[in-house]
Amino acid sequence: MTGYGAASVAGSRIHVECEIRTVNSRSLKISLRTPSVLNARESEIESWIRKRVRRGSLTCFVRLSFLKADDLLRIKPEIVRGFANAIAALAKEGLVEPKLTAAALAALPGVVESGASEPLRPADLKVVRNTVTAALDALEEMRGREATHLIKDLRVILKRMRKTLAGIRKRAPHVVTEYRDRLRERVAQLLDGSGAHLDDATLAREVAVYADRCDITEELTRLAAHFDEFDRYLALDEEIGRTLDFLCQELLRETNTIGSKSGDVEIARRVIELKSDIDRLKEQVANLE
Repeated sequence: MTGYGAASVAGSRIHVECEIRTVNSRSLKISLRTPSVLNARESEIESWIRKRVRRGSLTCFVRLSFLKADDLLRIKPEIVRGFANAIAALAKEGLVEPKLTAAALAALPGVVESGASEPLRPADLKVVRNTVTAALDALEEMRGREATHLIKDLRVILKRMRKTLAGIRKRAPHVVTEYRDRLRERVAQLLDGSGAHLDDATLAREVAVYADRCDITEELTRLAAHFDEFDRYLALDEEIGRTLDFLCQELLRETNTIGSKSGDVEIARRVIELKSDIDRLKEQVANLE
């Protein structure tokens, strides 16, 4: 399911921005883009996301900035004094220039320390979590609106499939009757002028064998039950995507069996309609959690 959520939260020490984007995927794939200071926390951030999102290809961007200069870098005065004393001593001997600029100081090893390399404090991590949570809230809201439209579309498809199923159920009894009439007519033509005739018992036996071979009553019943189950899950406020995936597979299996067992042209046409709608169901179900 596609969606987008963004949030921005400022704490006492850091400011955090988070953007989360998702596109359709049958499974959950998470890609994190975080600053180096959060590298050690990526598994934790991913666990927050997995508790809220079940399906989709998700990309999470987290940006973090420190509010105070001291948290970005610090100058170590003891090291500066050590370098200054050493340079002053060398200057007295005429070995170096006595002038020591700020730029020269910053270039000396160990003088400047990165404040951002300090591990995040518990309060900072709470700001990060609050930001990610707020972005997930916004993402869920958008995905919820899309889910409402998807479920409406799925119900329209399901209603059309019920109508198609009713047409197959209505047509099925006539298949055997028409086969009996065609068989009687064909045998009568073959035996015409021979003096032989087809007795009713033999005809009934052949028709019974055909009726048993093309009986689709069980498949029709199971299809109707799958439709009811599909409808029931659409009304639930929980994760339903994987269950509906399975139901789509079962719908296709029963429909294929009907097509293989029935040699009737009209039923075959309706089977094609059912399979087309099952494909539409599968496409939309892939977007649901």
